[in-house]
Amino acid sequence: MASMVLRCQYKGGRRNNLEGLSTSSTVADLQEKIWLLTDVPPHAQRILSGFPPKQLICGDKSDSLSSLDIRSGDTLIIEEDKKAPRVLIDSYKRSLGSAALGKLTRKVVPADNSCLFTSVSYVMLGDTSFSSELRKLIAQCVSNDPQTFNTAFLGQDNSDYCNWILNKDNWGGAIELSILSKHYQTEIAVVDTETGRVDRYGEGIGYRKCVYLIYDGIHYDPLGVQSSDSTAEPLQTVFPVGDDMRLAEALEIAAGAQQKRQFTNLSQFSIRCLVCGTPLTGHQAAQQHAITTGHTNFGEV
Repeated sequence: MASMVLRCQYKGGRRNNLEGLSTSSTVADLQEKIWLLTDVPPHAQRILSGFPPKQLICGDKSDSLSSLDIRSGDTLIIEEDKKAPRVLIDSYKRSLGSAALGKLTRKVVPADNSCLFTSVSYVMLGDTSFSSELRKLIAQCVSNDPQTFNTAFLGQDNSDYCNWILNKDNWGGAIELSILSKHYQTEIAVVDTETGRVDRYGEGIGYRKCVYLIYDGIHYDPLGVQSSDSTAEPLQTVFPVGDDMRLAEALEIAAGAQQKRQFTNLSQFSIRCLVCGTPLTGHQAAQQHAITTGHTNFGEV
């Protein structure tokens, strides 16, 4: 195991050494040390090396530094993506005590039009088998409050919506996440893999708990600290609101998926109305078709 000392240039030409690394250290180790030194979180880091400088393709965070095109003594230039969500280093340091539990990872759930409900079932209940019950819960909440959940809000009659959401072929989205957040008194943070945007359902209401989902444009997956046995219940899926370490890990997962182009641009997404067979392109076209025809059952082409 050979030790490595890397020079780091950042923020206006400042330079410092990154020490405590070896060829067996991981990409995650490197990015964490860069974060501690430069205050640039991993999901926002652009690491360049060589002459002329070229961006390093880091790939899997668990890869060793020996897999990268760098050597001890090299200078790494660190740039920050200013559009990336900000994660405060002081909050991260205070959160390090929870690191012993394990790292946030993505659990892939079936792409069966119920992925949102399956994902929330996992993070809220520790099990993926309650998606149908969550649909019933949402229908009950909507039915019990027709004043809030009126036609203007839902885009359809209250009773029609309740029947629609109970159909396992129909997707969930912002309305359903808002209802589930309120029911469980828990903030639901959804990280978008294409943009790195974080949508927080229940934000600012005073909830003390937070769960994380990742979204690629059409599919939701839950994030949590999983046990070594993937079939067992997760070790943890609910975290304190403001846990910047877990937010940073969620953003890292999204950034890795974005780098691999694991997302779907809905503006160009081809779908088909399963009621009348009309081909459509993009989410807005589907919404307009639903308003015009009353058809709300769509499938991927």
